[in-house]
Amino acid sequence: MSSGRRSGGRRLALALALAALSACTSQGGAAAPPEDAAGGLAAPTPSAPDEELGEDTDSEAAAAGEQEVSPPPYTPRPEDLVEPRQPIEDPSGEALAHFYDALARTDAGAPELTRVAHFGDSSIGLDGLPHAIRKRMQARFGDGGAGFVLIHEYSRNVSSRVVKRRAGEGWNTCYIAYDCKKDGEYGYGGHVFQGGRGAVSEIATLDRGDLSTSASRLELWYAAWPRGGRASLQVDGAAPVVLETRADALEDRWHEIDLDAGPHKVTLRGEGQGTLRAYGLVLEEDGPGVVWDTMSMIGAFTRRLFLFSPNHIARQVAHRDPHLIVFNYGGNDLRRFVSRGVSPERFKEEMRVAYQKIRAGKPEASCLVVSVIDHGRSGIRTVEARHVDAVVDAQR
Repeated sequence: MSSGRRSGGRRLALALALAALSACTSQGGAAAPPEDAAGGLAAPTPSAPDEELGEDTDSEAAAAGEQEVSPPPYTPRPEDLVEPRQPIEDPSGEALAHFYDALARTDAGAPELTRVAHFGDSSIGLDGLPHAIRKRMQARFGDGGAGFVLIHEYSRNVSSRVVKRRAGEGWNTCYIAYDCKKDGEYGYGGHVFQGGRGAVSEIATLDRGDLSTSASRLELWYAAWPRGGRASLQVDGAAPVVLETRADALEDRWHEIDLDAGPHKVTLRGEGQGTLRAYGLVLEEDGPGVVWDTMSMIGAFTRRLFLFSPNHIARQVAHRDPHLIVFNYGGNDLRRFVSRGVSPERFKEEMRVAYQKIRAGKPEASCLVVSVIDHGRSGIRTVEARHVDAVVDAQR
């Protein structure tokens, strides 16, 4: 790993189900289930991270554990004392402890961020649900900035509520639902954006409202590879930083730039004879505050997460260092329940394997499963209440 740094009659309900006994707790290394009769994807067998990654992760975790200070006692504010319409289901009472400890430090004014990684399908493609939570969390605990965003909005089904984006025609977009990268290296957000000379994308903080209008740090997430070109990273019209992305082998890279706190516009361009391979961009404040990243994968079944290279996605998640990982899939899996292409037991196993692959990069992070919402259709399939109930029960 390389890092370049410092330059109908039913009530529409959304249930937050904490899968404490299946996807969110066990870290065992079970093999992925074989493909079912529904077809379409031969899931590779997930492997454990290599020894080097495992040793790095263990040593970093041990160092963090030695330095970590117990959070101060939490004193609720009047606005915190509400009766939730649908409470989080956590039989253990401890599954969100890592997240709550980070929030307590943020609430006490520690100059750090509490980060959340929200992975999901098209139900979060327009950033609706994540932003509704984000606004409340940032209003209560502080605005940590936009967080991780994709390079551009390549589809009408993809948008962000925390940045303004504009991109030209020079980008080729590959995302994980299409099984378009045999190396399995799709970046933190499940998308790869490739562009040569002339590819350009502009990403800016918001110019209105109370949130996401400022940043004091940016970080480009990209890859170096044998066909790499150059990346030009320009902030507010200043002289650009030019990064060489050609390397002997494919490797993860990051480039971070400290900024004066305030509004900013970042322009990313592909240059040179090769091809820039970018994953996304981070815009953050120094803290205290909360950052809520949205990683939507339009049309993805839960099992599409099998396509991630295990070492790659573990490195990506470890670098982002979230305190809470949220999984928000199941809408596309409904059609498999309608067609009887998957059993509840098999779907549970798919979730467990898929989610553990993501969590391997930060095993101590809290984990939350957001259940599927009510559907009338999924693809061309008519969905009945019993199908939704079956998926929700499996996600519990």
